[in-house]
Amino acid sequence: MRWPHRASMLGAGLLVLALGMSGAAAGASSGASSDAWRAELARRLQALEPSRPSDYIALAEEVVDHAAGTPTQDADRALARRLAALAGAIDPRGSGRSAALLLAELAQDDADRARMAAVAAFLDPSADAREAGAMDSDAVLSLVRAFAHYRRGEAQRARDALARGQAAALLDRHPEILQGGSARFRADCDAMRTSGPPAMGAEQLDALQALTASALAGGPRSWSEAIAQGGLAPLAEVDLADPGAVFGVDPAECLWRDGGWVRVPRAPR
Repeated sequence: MRWPHRASMLGAGLLVLALGMSGAAAGASSGASSDAWRAELARRLQALEPSRPSDYIALAEEVVDHAAGTPTQDADRALARRLAALAGAIDPRGSGRSAALLLAELAQDDADRARMAAVAAFLDPSADAREAGAMDSDAVLSLVRAFAHYRRGEAQRARDALARGQAAALLDRHPEILQGGSARFRADCDAMRTSGPPAMGAEQLDALQALTASALAGGPRSWSEAIAQGGLAPLAEVDLADPGAVFGVDPAECLWRDGGWVRVPRAPR
């Protein structure tokens, strides 16, 4: 049996040692880089102000970039979603579309992804598309708001919402949502005092959901196309008059202090 030359063994040992030292150095470098990013993240979170909503979006994107493949990936992506949602809720017309697109990318399920894509489409900065569908979109959102109150048995709020944005006329044009149209809707509201909220069937909810999806997408679509694209998910109640509800956060709770989100202090009287 021939033993390897001692010099060869020594060379191999030195190579292993060198590779080990190189790996250790790389690990130390990676750890130092991670620590530097965490320190930078803490500083930038502390510096966020609602007067600069674009900073929330920019930081959310950087958090996503740094999160990939790390042990804290899930928590980091949750932080990015919160940052994007705050940007949208604070400044829906300025930062809302970018926030919605990022939230669609980070969505945890298909329903959230579709909802945020619809919000982004509605907030598209194209003036022509927005103006063309503005009246119908306002009517649809008023109608959705009216049915939200209707289904909860809030009769007066339902009637008030139906009176806004041509919602009553829109309901009259779509008997598949409610047979009898706006007159039936008001009659049901009057009856709620004794009989409670009326039940809505799956077909009615599907029709209302399809109408909402069509308006938010910026163009008319058939019921079958809307349902095929949106599925039979629960009715999405999108109300851009309440951006906090749209984006799922309280826009006033937007300052990072001591490791958590706190509300903006009220100005002294």
